[in-house]
Amino acid sequence: MNEPPNEPPAAQPARGTSLSPAEREALGSPIGYIVGETHPMEFTFVTDQQSVPPRLEYITVPDVPERINGELVPVELLAQVHEIGISSPVISDQLSFGETETLLRNRYGALPKVLCRAKVVGYLVDGKVHTSRSAALPGQAVHVASDGLLEAFFSNNVRAGMEVGTLITRDSVPVLLDPNGLRRHLAVIAQTGAGKSYLVGKVLESLLDLGGTILVFDPNSDYVQMRKAQGDKDKAYAVARPVELADRIDVFRIPGLQGRRYPDEMVGLTEEFTVKFSSLEPDEVAELAGVPSSAANIRKAIQDACKKLRKDGSDYRPTELKEQLNWAAANDQDLDWRTGAMRAVKYVEILENYPIWGFKDVDVDHLIKPRHMSVIDLAGADKSVSAYVVDRALRSIWARATTGQLVHPVFVVLEEAHNLVPADRERRESLSSRIINTVASEGRKFKVFLVVITQRPSKIHQDTLSQCGSQLIMRLTNPDDQIAVQKASEAISSDLLRDLPALDQGEAIVLGTLTRVPAMIKVGRRRSAEGGSDVDLVEALRQASQDSRLDKVLEESMAVVRGASKRQEEEW
Repeated sequence: MNEPPNEPPAAQPARGTSLSPAEREALGSPIGYIVGETHPMEFTFVTDQQSVPPRLEYITVPDVPERINGELVPVELLAQVHEIGISSPVISDQLSFGETETLLRNRYGALPKVLCRAKVVGYLVDGKVHTSRSAALPGQAVHVASDGLLEAFFSNNVRAGMEVGTLITRDSVPVLLDPNGLRRHLAVIAQTGAGKSYLVGKVLESLLDLGGTILVFDPNSDYVQMRKAQGDKDKAYAVARPVELADRIDVFRIPGLQGRRYPDEMVGLTEEFTVKFSSLEPDEVAELAGVPSSAANIRKAIQDACKKLRKDGSDYRPTELKEQLNWAAANDQDLDWRTGAMRAVKYVEILENYPIWGFKDVDVDHLIKPRHMSVIDLAGADKSVSAYVVDRALRSIWARATTGQLVHPVFVVLEEAHNLVPADRERRESLSSRIINTVASEGRKFKVFLVVITQRPSKIHQDTLSQCGSQLIMRLTNPDDQIAVQKASEAISSDLLRDLPALDQGEAIVLGTLTRVPAMIKVGRRRSAEGGSDVDLVEALRQASQDSRLDKVLEESMAVVRGASKRQEEEW
């Protein structure tokens, strides 16, 4: 059944007029009054210890004169508390320890003065957020912002928003992200342990709810457990509770990989991701093996060997190609061709280490089934193998997109993106760099959208990062990474940048067109199990200690048994 298109935004009450008596009564008593010099984008207000709001709380100033369409009209200004300072006119920093102690002992003092600095967010007129161009007046009352006003500011008024959490200071105010904010790609940036995989999982749940088609490249098995219900991560799939989205999530694994975080019995039914090696063109084989474009003899040897194997009807893999090159190196009558074949063997041996070669290709249409999410588990694979998988899958999708064969938009999730599209100064271009940069710059025209996830934005190619028009940024303490974020995002202010190191786990800043104005959020609870949580070291060390004691007891028991057996043998 076709769903109706997004409805137009519902009309919002105009804030460019005086508040009604009911609205004014709902504001309650003032928590402070504006003092000193004011500016359009900030002001200072005085309050007391009982009324002072916490840092980052939202406040309002009603009846601020603002010029709209040439007329001066009162608006309700929304602002956020950024600094809190408490001082005393009596107990000052000029006093010595003894003087301070004498004043306190004799109970000389005065009520402390509480000053707060607030940054102006803007005001609403007919449902649209406007930047303030006039300043509030000293003496005007300051109130705590209502939930309704905050929801109107921070949730884009769309019929089908993505619910990812609540305002950082208000659990009662949900923040709905506008899916249209993904049209110019999304970057999710956070240092290790900040909760980015949990946040991305929450976003993916919402996208699936809305009917999204998603392809996830997962190098750390962070998303392979999303078919299980929250809390069942450590249960075998057969006994775990499935989420309602489970039948729309497929997991693909490269066969034969060792060192995966979760065995198949924990993940459930998976499909193999393989590539038919014999379907590759000779130039693609040479490129993949790292043969320089100037090495004409080596490339000619690979081309001839592939041609010979195809003529024989062989469904070959790198091992068979190497054997054919070895034969040519020993039997070709031309010395240059023999030398080229001999050197080509060394390059093809590199490809033997790729575990993805099979006798069939994964159907790309199966990877991007409408309203499904496909997770390609790359845990345990070498970085070059991961880059090749991304390159091949993304090129196939791009070929369909540019020829008009994509009916529905496709969201491509790139975890550890700094390994897939590294900055030029860091290392040479990876196999997947070109196609990722191409999709980043042109994908929005062809319904292919990227979700770029990284813990090191300073190490990712700036051409990719700068194309991400929206960002979800969590705790970030590295100065180089903060600078990279500032360069890539026009929406992040110096105040928000300073707040990044202070964010707690599970808190994020939303930038771009996902919301009307930048928002600080607390990520909501997921329905699906998380694969990327940190190891509980206290519990792991306790278990290791317990296992060590059990091993010691077992060894002592075995020693007693061996001693008894030896005595029995001697008696016999």
